[in-house]
Parts: sequence; C-alpha cells; structure tokens
Amino acid sequence: MLCSFCRAGVLLGLFLSSLPGLAQREAGGPPTQDPFARRATTAPTTGMGSYQSHAYRSGALTIRSTTGATVRVHPWAEGVVRVEYFPAGQPVSEIASVSVVQRPYIFDHPARLNRKLEPYLRNVQPDRSLVRNQPTALVWPLVTNTAQEYVVRIDKKTLRISFDYQGQSLVSEAAGAFQQLPASGGTAGGMGISFRLTPDEHLYGTGSRALPLDRRGRQLTLYNEAHYGYQNGEPTLNVSLPTVVSSRGYMLFFDNHTAGTLDLGATEKNTLEYRGEGLNSLAYFLIAGTSYAEILDRYTTLTGKQPLPPRWGLGLIQSRFGYKTEQEMQQVAGRMRRAGFPLDALVLDLYWFGGTTRQGDFRWQPQQFPDPKRMMRRLDSAGVKTILISEPYVMRTSRNDALVRSQGLVGRDTLGQPYTVESFWAGPATLLDMFRPAARQWLWQQYDRLKQDGVGGWWSDLGEPENQPAAMVYDLGPTRRVHNAYGQDWNSILSEGYAQQYPQERLFNLARSGWAGMQRHSVFPWSGDVSRSWSGLQAQVPILLSMGLGGVGYMHSDAGGFAGSNMDAELYTRWLQLASLGPIMRPHGVVAPEPYHYPEPYQSIVRRYARLRYELLPYLYTLAWENSQTGTPLARPLNYGETRLDPQSVFPLLSPEEEDQSWGEAARPVPTWNWSTAASTTWGSERLAARRARAFAASNAPALTNVNDQYLLGPSLLVAPVQQPGQRRRNVVLPPGRWIDFYSHQTVAGSQTVGIAAPLAQIPLLVRAGAFLPMAPYVPTTARYRTDTLNVRYYADTSVPESSFTLYDDDGRSGQAAAGQQFTLIAFAGMLRGTQADIEVRQSEGRFAGSPAWRLINLEVPRVLAAPTVVLLDGQPVPPTEWAYEAASHTLRLHAVLSEKPLRISVRGLQLDADLSATAQPELLTLEAPTRPTFSTSTELRYTLHTPGTYPLLIRNAVGEIVRSFPAAQQAAGPHSIAWDGTDNAGRPLPNGLYSVELQGQHQRLVLLRD
Repeated sequence: MLCSFCRAGVLLGLFLSSLPGLAQREAGGPPTQDPFARRATTAPTTGMGSYQSHAYRSGALTIRSTTGATVRVHPWAEGVVRVEYFPAGQPVSEIASVSVVQRPYIFDHPARLNRKLEPYLRNVQPDRSLVRNQPTALVWPLVTNTAQEYVVRIDKKTLRISFDYQGQSLVSEAAGAFQQLPASGGTAGGMGISFRLTPDEHLYGTGSRALPLDRRGRQLTLYNEAHYGYQNGEPTLNVSLPTVVSSRGYMLFFDNHTAGTLDLGATEKNTLEYRGEGLNSLAYFLIAGTSYAEILDRYTTLTGKQPLPPRWGLGLIQSRFGYKTEQEMQQVAGRMRRAGFPLDALVLDLYWFGGTTRQGDFRWQPQQFPDPKRMMRRLDSAGVKTILISEPYVMRTSRNDALVRSQGLVGRDTLGQPYTVESFWAGPATLLDMFRPAARQWLWQQYDRLKQDGVGGWWSDLGEPENQPAAMVYDLGPTRRVHNAYGQDWNSILSEGYAQQYPQERLFNLARSGWAGMQRHSVFPWSGDVSRSWSGLQAQVPILLSMGLGGVGYMHSDAGGFAGSNMDAELYTRWLQLASLGPIMRPHGVVAPEPYHYPEPYQSIVRRYARLRYELLPYLYTLAWENSQTGTPLARPLNYGETRLDPQSVFPLLSPEEEDQSWGEAARPVPTWNWSTAASTTWGSERLAARRARAFAASNAPALTNVNDQYLLGPSLLVAPVQQPGQRRRNVVLPPGRWIDFYSHQTVAGSQTVGIAAPLAQIPLLVRAGAFLPMAPYVPTTARYRTDTLNVRYYADTSVPESSFTLYDDDGRSGQAAAGQQFTLIAFAGMLRGTQADIEVRQSEGRFAGSPAWRLINLEVPRVLAAPTVVLLDGQPVPPTEWAYEAASHTLRLHAVLSEKPLRISVRGLQLDADLSATAQPELLTLEAPTRPTFSTSTELRYTLHTPGTYPLLIRNAVGEIVRSFPAAQQAAGPHSIAWDGTDNAGRPLPNGLYSVELQGQHQRLVLLRD
C-alpha cells in the first residue's frame, strides 16, 4: 500500500488517504437500505387519572386511580425503588425484564427477606399504617435501621411521584406517567414518563454515542444501530442503554427493552422524558447514592456484576479484517514477537469459515485452515489465544441454511415462515431466533464444539442486529419490541453455557451490542466500525466513559481506526497510546492494523506503550477486580470521585481523642471502598453523610462535569490523550489534589487547567499525589506473568498524610477464584509525618495455584531531594545493599521480601520536593484538524478558544509564505470555525499543493487538490 502511494506521488497519496476505506462488506460499502429508519414519536397522550385508593401488600404500595389505572411502588433494595404503571384495562402483573437479576425484598416470603432491610417493610406510622394518607398526597417514609433513606410522595391529583433521599429533595416526576395513543400516520402507541430537572443538573450515560459526556439538552434514540465509518457526533451507535445518571446523585433505569426515546431537556429544557414504543405497562427504577460509585454498585447488583476477565484479555489482542490462513496467523504471531511487541491473542475474522457467503457455517475452511487444533495448540504454547468471530446471520448459501429453516431456528414472517433478509449486505440471509430455546441450544452446540478444538475467546459481531427488518417476528415478539434485547440474549448463550459446562473457566466475548445488564455476560464491547480518522479517535473517550457510567466497564475501540485505507502513522500512534492505557487494547482495521507495519519512530513509540501496559498489569488487574466487586469502571470521568478509601478520609468521623492517636505497631486495617464505610454511632453516621455530601459536591465542580478528552484510569492515573494532528502540547483539566507527571515527576496543583507537553513520544499521564502504583517486570505475554517481583512506586507527598492501595492477585484464569477464596490481597499503606514516612505492606492469607511463597518488593519513592538519614525495616536499620538513593533521578529505592509477616518500613529524614511546577501555563487555544484536510473546493478551519481574545489566523504555502490571512477580531471562549475556499487575499485561486494553517504558533496541514 505504501509503495503504491509512493508511485502515485505525494499529493495523490495524501488525497487517496482521505477517501473512505473498504468496508467489512462484500460490496465494499454500507447497506443500500437503512434498517434503522427513524419513526416520529409525536402523538396524543393521556394520563393515569387521580388517586382513588391504596393498599399495601408483599412489600409494595399499590394505588388505584379514578380511571382504573394502577401505580405500584416497590422498595427493591437499599437505595433502590421500582415504580410500575398499568393503564386502565391492563392487568397488574409482573413485567418481564431482560436486565434485572436481583430479586426484590418481599415481606410475604420470609426466605427472600433481607433482614437488614426489614425496617423498609415494617415502617409502621403512629396511626398504625405504613403510609401517611394526607389530604393531597400519600407520604411513605422508607427507612433503614439507623437512617432515613427515601421518602416517597404521591400527589393524589396527578399521581405524580417525588422522592427525597437522606433528607434532601432528589427528583420528582414532572406530570406522572402517560399513554401515547397510536397516531393516524401509523405511529405505534406506548407509554412514557417525565421528570423535572434542576437548572444546574448534568445527565450522563445512555450508552454508546459519539456525543459529549453530558447528554443534557439532547433527544436520543433507544434503538441499537450500526453506523459504518462513524465519526464524532454520531448520536446512536451499537449499544443504547436506558439509563440516565444525574449529577444530583441518582440513576433512572427504564426497565423496558422496546424501541424508545430519551428527551433530556431538548424539548423542554427542565424536563427529562422517556417514551417506550408499544408499551402496555411501564417500569422504572430510581437508584440513589452518595457517589457515582455507590450508584453503579447498586445498579450492577440489580442487573448483574461483570465477572473477572481472564488475565490474557488485558494483554494486547491483535485483530485484522482479516487473517485468511493458518500460515498467516503463525506469521503475524512471529512478526509481533520478533519486533518486540507483547501479544496475548489473535482474532480470526470471517475467513476462518470461508468468507461472507459462509456466515452460519460454524466450520473451519479446510483449505486455509487444515489443522485448526494444531494451530491453536501451537499459538497457545507461545502464550497467544485464538478468538473466533461469529454472526447471528445464516446465509442462504450456508451449509446450515436448510437445517435452521426447517427446524424453525430463525426469525419468521407474520405467517410463521422463515424470514429472508434480502437487504443484508453480504447477501440474502436469515436471522437466528436467540429467544427460542431450540435455536439457543443449537448455537451453543456449535460454540461448544469449537471450544473443544481449543478456541480461547469469542467475537460476537453484528448483534444489534445490523439489519433486522421490522416485519420479522421472534418468540419474544416483533422486531421493534425485541431488537434491543437481541444482543443481550445472544450474549447469554455463551455465559450460560460456560457457567453450566465450564464453570472453572472465564469467558471472554468481544461483543458489539447489548442492553442494560450486558456486563454480567462477560461482554467486552467495542465501539463499532469507527472511521480511521482524527474525528473517529475524538469520539472514543466520551463513548468509553458513558458506557462505564452504564455499568459496562470494558468499552474500547478498534485501535487505529477500522473504516479506511489510509496509513496515518501519527493517528495510529496516538490511538495506540490511548488504547494502551484503556480497559482493552486491540488494534484492528482493514489496512495495516499491526504495529510492525509503521516506520520509526512510530513503531518504537507504540512498542513502548504496549510494554508499559504489561508493566501496569498488577494495577489494571486490580481495577478489573474492583469492577467485578463494585461495578466501578476501569476508566472514569474526572468527576467520578473516590472509590478507594485513604485513611485520612476517616478522620472526620473520629473523636478528637481518636484523631490524636498515633499510627503505632497496632496498625489500623487497610480499608477498601470509602462509600461502604460504616459508622458505629448516630453521631458518626451524620458526620459520614456530611463528608460524603461534601465529597460528591467537590467532585462535581463545574470544570469537571463535561470533560470529553481525558479520563481517570482507576483511582491513581489521569490520562489525557492527544486527539489533534500535529499537537505537541495540550491543556489538561486537573481534579482536586496534587498531580505528578509520570515521566518527569514534576508536581502541579489540582483544581486548575494546565498546559502539559505532549511530544509524539508520549501522551500526558499524571499520577495522583500520595498514590501507590504497583507494577511488574515486563513480559511478552501474560502467560509468563508473575507477581513474585513487584515494582511499587510510592508517590509520597506532604499534602497526603495517609494513603493506601490494595492489590488483587489470583491465577488469572479460574472462574471460581472469588467464590473459593483462591486469591491474595496485598495492602500498601503509607503515613507521612514531617520528614518521616512509615510504609506497611501486608498480604491476606488467601492462596491460589502458583501463588508465590514470597514476593520481592522493589519500592521506589520519587521526588526525593537527598538521601534519608536512616531506613528501618521492622525497627532495624536496613543494610546499605538493600536501599539506595539516586541523586540524578531523585529516587529512593528499597528492596524487601514480603512473606506471611507484614513489612513495616520507616524512612527517617526524608526530604521530598514540594515545589510546584511553574511551567504549566495553559494553552490559550487549540487549533483542531480541518473538516477536510485534503479538499478541492472548501474546508472548515476549526479551533477552540480557551481564553477569549484576538488571534490572527494565517495560511502559509509550502515554502512558508503567507498567502491568506483572516482578519483578527475579539472572540469569545468556545469553538469557532472559518471557511476557506483555497483563494489568496485577493480572492484568486491558489495552485494545488501543500499548505498549513497557523494560529498562535499551532499548525495544521492542508492539501489543495482542485479537479
């Protein structure tokens, strides 16, 4: 490809690189028909009526209305309430859910009652009733043992419900639920509900969308869609989630999988409205919490926690469209190893079964893969797993076409006959009915047979489904009612099959689509067929973070970009830098996705970051464990707040006498998640609640509420990817606290925006002051990963008197590690008082197969100005051979062996560099990539001003002469653009060639190629 570019000349090559690439389609383009045609939702509505009577039964409050409608309010769990609406004529019954797995607390079934929540259900008022029947409202206080949780109020006139939480107003319905009546134009009826928004409220979540993190002011479709070659700004992608997280401390989860819409203040700026197409009843959950972490913990308990991945899933997974032979698979693995790149898996696209027309075969293509078992054994012996693609379509040309049609395993038409999708891009096909038991069993048999061949993981593609005509019918219902649940039920075939037949193994499933609760099926989703462009790269951080706020912690992208044939080495490098510091690292594309295709220095830069990822595996694997326990995503928005507890945050709960106690030999146990800390007294509970409220408010400072190009990787690392071509310095928004540059160890104060150098060889990466960052020696595959040596950096800082981190370790593959207590926790705690640092390292008693009998801890303390006066281990001086001070790097290094006995290290006379960097002034503006870097008629020159002012914009030719200047004028902060048609200052057309845009010392390249 590069040679053809050279032969065609530089300008022609640049022009070709701007064209869209071949799709993963036989015809080389997107479908000719739009399978996701949007429907109008405007239609007349009617309300539920007014209050008539109420009753309490089985832990739920049931209200009958004057129209015969029913409202049911059910306390589900701590902080979780379910509300259901049944219109007149609709029987009150259980509403089926494809998302919820947590069972409710029902008073009439003692075996199902959580005693901790019994006060919820025994909340007898002074008049011996559960609910206060006031003249205008029903008031139902829901309390726990010591503190009031919810107060539910139902307005008698409108049946509108409002909620207080922990003594504060939380949220209220705007006008109660309503029925949407069928319109004369054919619009389906349904139901909806609306809620009031406060003016300063921010709304997050809603699934995978290439939109800003804060979704306030947008109307969104709840219908999973595949958009080939999408770029930044695409509103609906492969995973839409019916969840909205509010900066006021709650989540709304609409537990209906039908096609729907979310209006987040688009029509009425202070109203949130949900509408579900064709609904005969409506259910939603209100989930409250004192932090985003607590809300997600409760939501993922409700819909299922994500199991731990196999450790190899956190390594580099190399993919391409596509490897066509067994020989090519071996060659790619060999080239990756020889080029010095780590590798843990190779992905086989649709050529393993023979190509596009053979979808549904589930059989190896014998000419290209003569001995797949041997191939996978050989790869596995080198630490490389094999991942296979499968699709839900069975082509009419497939060997299994007659079988699935004759046995009724596919979607049908209204007459019950197999439905052929004529408009599918690969040719006519049928769609498997993932809701039909016989089809599920048949599909699992295919997976099981392939697994026994040696398949390590799975790739579930096109699961929206990508093309699913509305006239199709399945066991669960017609297309538009079941579309969003299709991928969910497909994913469950693998998760249920593994749970039943391979409970000791962990499932890894790359899936493109799903619904609320998809995380419990061991799904590791990617963001679809993204354009290989800077705009495609810019879409990835908000997609990643929004999915994380919907309980899906492993969202990632086709690193390097999929849709396109261009080879932009800078774009590839920046994308791979981002991927190396994300949940999953998987380069994928049609052209040159493997890093060894790129010249120096790009290849070495990518190699460096891929290796850094492997060095960070102790930290990343601990984040995966945290996700499996609490639902907290690996990558988090800047306003996510704390999830781990520093001991110092306990101080406000202690009495003055307790605060004065020293950290002696009887060290406090190292705590875990701060929002689950319990206080033993009412006084302590009040102080804890107040501290949580302050922390949540601080985390939602205005500067942090809508940052779309940065994220926190776990509690300690801040990643700021470079997303503009040619950018070598960028602004970074810092949360509170101090932050330390990962490379230079310079320290900057938080709660501000700073300018950070971003040379091509690195992206801004900062560490939270006080953090413990566990790392391990580099290995080329996780098959060689061990924790008998840990390289632990302690970023001691005078602003953080106490800090801690708990590392999780197990065998990396057992599906029963947590249940069988087959894991080890290694807790690091540090206390800094004056010039003395006390560090404790201890491990739990848990063990697993292959667990080291002891561990060498290589402790590094950066930013040390001079050698300490003494270093003590368990009160005894450490020999000079076991510690050293490196004056050149200002680093203190210490070696100690950890076994059953805790390590207690004391560094006396420690002089830390407390100076803050004075060279971190923020950039005044960011010059962004033009809309069309290669153009023939016109292009938009785009930039964002961070500081208002007057900034002249210049166009220079290839020799640096100014050929066009745009008048400078006072401009406000925010995004701006200028159209340029390729003319000079006199309006004369300029010749074809290379040009550059210059603004405040920043540059972007342009190529003018007139027809």
